[in-house]
Amino acid sequence: MGYMKEKVAYLRGLADGMNIGEDAQGKLLLAMIETMDEMAATIDENEEAIIDLDECIDDICDELSDIDECIDALLEDDCEDCEGCEGCGEYSDFEDDFVEVECPYCGETVYFDQGMLESDEDLICPNCNESIIETVEDDEE
Repeated sequence: MGYMKEKVAYLRGLADGMNIGEDAQGKLLLAMIETMDEMAATIDENEEAIIDLDECIDDICDELSDIDECIDALLEDDCEDCEGCEGCGEYSDFEDDFVEVECPYCGETVYFDQGMLESDEDLICPNCNESIIETVEDDEE
C-alpha cells in the first residue's frame, strides 16, 4: 500500500470514528475521501507502470549498447569484442527480413522490409524520390 493510500485510510478511519455522514457536510466529506481514495489508487498504478517502463528502458539501452559495440566492431573489422553481429552470426537473420533493390533511376541500393513489399503502397526510393514498385515486382517474379 502506497503512502497516499495510507493517508486516505487514516482519513477514512477518522471519519468513521466521528460518525460523519449524517448531514450534508458529512456526505461531502465522505465523497471527498472516496475521491482521494480513487486518486491514491491511480497514483499507485501509475507508479507501478513507471517502474515497469524504467525496466524496459534499461533493457532497451542495454540492447542498443550491444548493437553499438557490434557496429563498432564491424567497422574496425574486429569481431572478437562484439557480442553479436554478422561475423558472430547472432544478428545475421536481420538481413533475411529485408530485400535489396537497386533503384533504376539513380542506381542507389535500397533495402525494403518484407511487409513493405507485401503492401499495396508504392515503394519510393529515399535517394531520388521516384517510385520503384514495378522494379520490385519484376524482381520477385
